[in-house]
Amino acid sequence: MNHASIESFTLDSTEVMTLTELADCCGMSPAELDELVDYNALVPLTSLPERAFSAHWLTPMRVAAKLRMDFDLDLFTVAMLLEKLIQIELLERQVQALQALVPSHLRQS
Repeated sequence: MNHASIESFTLDSTEVMTLTELADCCGMSPAELDELVDYNALVPLTSLPERAFSAHWLTPMRVAAKLRMDFDLDLFTVAMLLEKLIQIELLERQVQALQALVPSHLRQS
């Protein structure tokens, strides 16, 4: 996947990004991403010989990298932040799924 396609592709958890591509897209170095992997905050795909990641990591990594720059955070703090960003994303999806079950006449505007 080249850089131009990374900027324009639709996020799909089946898409695979290399360590270098993810680092380029989120503005962090491959060594910093390796450290996040060491903290178990960033989980690579295990079925590939080269370290690669699901594209679902792109959005939370970009948010975490921006917050890191804005607040001058160390990588350990970014690891904790990344965990919370993932939890928030999962909770938002659960809320949307539950809202979809509510009949339209009972939904609040």
